[in-house]
Amino acid sequence: EFGTVSDLAIAVNLAERHVSRQLRLAYLAPDVLKRLVYKREVTAVTIIQLTECAVLAWVEQAEMVFNGTE
Repeated sequence: EFGTVSDLAIAVNLAERHVSRQLRLAYLAPDVLKRLVYKREVTAVTIIQLTECAVLAWVEQAEMVFNGTE
């Protein structure tokens, strides 16, 4: 366990910004994760856009990720 993102970044030898961005993926809707990981559906967004859409409500995420709309 790590107390801060900075501690984690140091432990895995990555930039803090990169680690912070990747941690946002944990907030993706379960349905979006299932479609990406298990069904391997193609997305209409980049990985950066994927991390940015994690702040949206779960019902809005699938529309943005798979249809490229907000």
